[in-house]
Amino acid sequence: MVTYDALLKDLNNSEVELSRLPTLLHELSNKIVENWSELKNSNEYIRSRRTAFNRSFYELKPSIKLNIIITKTDHEINEEIMRQVLAGLSISDLYIGENLISLSTPDSKLITTTVYTLGNVLHRENISVYLYPMVMEGFRKLSIPFHITIRRNGELNDFVVNVDKAKSLINNSSIPDYLRPWLISAVNNWGSVKVRKGVRFVWYAVNGLFGRGSVFGWFVGDGVLGHVGRGSFDVGFSFVVDDAVKAFMSDFLCRLYGCGGGFFGGSGARGSEHYVVCPVKAVVISDIISIAKSWPGYALVDRVRELLDAVNYSTPCLGYRRHPVINVLGHELVLRKHNMGRGWYLTKVSSDKELIENIANDLRVAGFNVSVREGRHGFELYVPIEDTKRILRMLGLYEKFYGEPRRLPSIDEVVKVLSSFSIKRWHVHVGKGRNSRGYEYEETCLLISLGNSGAAIKLKEALVNIGIKVRKTVWGTVIICSPEDRELTIKALQSLQ
Repeated sequence: MVTYDALLKDLNNSEVELSRLPTLLHELSNKIVENWSELKNSNEYIRSRRTAFNRSFYELKPSIKLNIIITKTDHEINEEIMRQVLAGLSISDLYIGENLISLSTPDSKLITTTVYTLGNVLHRENISVYLYPMVMEGFRKLSIPFHITIRRNGELNDFVVNVDKAKSLINNSSIPDYLRPWLISAVNNWGSVKVRKGVRFVWYAVNGLFGRGSVFGWFVGDGVLGHVGRGSFDVGFSFVVDDAVKAFMSDFLCRLYGCGGGFFGGSGARGSEHYVVCPVKAVVISDIISIAKSWPGYALVDRVRELLDAVNYSTPCLGYRRHPVINVLGHELVLRKHNMGRGWYLTKVSSDKELIENIANDLRVAGFNVSVREGRHGFELYVPIEDTKRILRMLGLYEKFYGEPRRLPSIDEVVKVLSSFSIKRWHVHVGKGRNSRGYEYEETCLLISLGNSGAAIKLKEALVNIGIKVRKTVWGTVIICSPEDRELTIKALQSLQ
């Protein structure tokens, strides 16, 4: 009969290279799964309890002591960045207590990353880790998390967040007024894990422990990737905090990254997954990847590996719903194809007039033309096609919808075509129109009159053959409305005068 002692015989008090730790834990997990029926019946070392959803939870005791040897990597990361990474890990899964550092996870790579980070922050070449496996029944297959503890002797005191530090935050000048009532309630409800996690983020933010390097550690533990593999993807963080803390997180991270509006946009999984808005999303991804490329490969968790792969074949900031959703300055706008086939335009519909007006004002301040009208379904924001193009170029998404930039013909080519026709007159007409959805728009077109329908059709064909977009011909008149083509043709006509 297999016993827990027999499984641990060669492990307890052994020295293990950090690079071997993921494999060792994986092998131990497999042995526990293979022999679980015998281990479960021999409950000398097992403490069990029931959890939610009719699942059973077992702790296998006593713990195993491993002496982890930490080798230096070719690409060292400076200590300040490592401390920021540690703060990010402490926001997600790692708990730094008064005497112990602890972590519970089934991810052996996360354990390895934690030990690697602590070794670098504490300047240690070896760390003693006390570890015991746990078994979760009730899933389709057994889950084997590990609980690890590391003793600390006064190091990292600034990372320890207790109720006294929570009290000191209440009157801190860096705390916004809306957060103070929440901090008071947090002190009175210190037993809540959610509360302690929220206070920890606030403490780290206010005391300069959480920096841009922290998003790597946070993503390692709490990161989520959305719809990778469909040409685009999102990145976000999975966490549950009270609304006041989420607002503080978003405000603080927006200051850290210099974004407008809020840092978090859409959410999923009952509001526990919070995705980063564009265009700051690209900067967050860049920060994560820059550290990941210097991180030892054996300690990279799967979600970071997937992110490294995703940036090679996907484009962030583009959602794939029925109509693409583009995040502009922290606002989610819908990108629609113009019903006249002339391009894309950004829009937003809401019954909240103040929301629409605020979005419009943000876009106007950024230099974009927008209009707001009241329609059947509420208030509608409309961004004209040319300004939509500017926004798509700003976000690096223009080619996604318009393909490669068009090569216009030279002015000499256009002059040569025009000079072979007898043009009676030309003028620029600015007119108002209304599309089928009720949008009023103003359009500028060039009208070239030849006085003969056959000649107009031939001019249209000649211009199209050299790459000029022509809207149509009407009663011997050629009409060009596309801005780039219109301006080029006007210059050519002026040179003929």
